[in-house]
Amino acid sequence: MSKLRTYLETLNQKVSYVEELYGFKINYLPLIIEGTTIVLDRKNGKLKIIEENRYLSDEEIKNLERKIIENIEKGIVELYLTITFGEDVGLGEG
Repeated sequence: MSKLRTYLETLNQKVSYVEELYGFKINYLPLIIEGTTIVLDRKNGKLKIIEENRYLSDEEIKNLERKIIENIEKGIVELYLTITFGEDVGLGEG
């Protein structure tokens, strides 16, 4: 889980930059949205299942770790942010 933690710390730094750039707070960072929505709760650094409003157990994190890392490495997590901010902030209008 240390590899995942490193990835999440890096993502958290990127999101902090986005917050500074756009001027609003981001509480949840989507990591998986296929089927169940798994997010990083930036308030406490825990992974949360949005639909169930509960945090993942260590065992659940181990089971999803590979998928989360895959989504991060492929840029899917950053794509989730880009799509969201494109609508909210007006990116891409020209």
